[in-house]
Amino acid sequence: MVENETIRVLSRLGEECVNEARDRSSEESWNDQTGNLRSSIGYTVARNGDAIHTSQFPAVKDGSEGKRKGRAFALEVAKRLSADYGLVVVAGMPYASNVEDMDNKVVLASAELMARGKLPTYLNNLSRKLNKMA
Repeated sequence: MVENETIRVLSRLGEECVNEARDRSSEESWNDQTGNLRSSIGYTVARNGDAIHTSQFPAVKDGSEGKRKGRAFALEVAKRLSADYGLVVVAGMPYASNVEDMDNKVVLASAELMARGKLPTYLNNLSRKLNKMA
């Protein structure tokens, strides 16, 4: 039950991060040419470096390469986690950081800020729920 609730909470936060990053107009973020960058955004919940839940990475436009690279990158990063549980949110195209740095467009920065703000509340709620279950 503890694992299921933890996965549920981290997945919910992951979905919110993905929505924050993907669901914006080109004026608010970047102009999709191929759809690969937006398609490469997703998340993985990991436990001790093993992926236990991964988002769908739905393809936008012709973004099948982005979908593939995003999923592979999320799984690669998850393997490096040593914590019991972790949430990895990625933009898997190699040029994602350049879009943020050089083009001054938000890719994952706002999602990270949102996650950092919401995580303490999510963890407190999870702790209370688990204590009630015990």
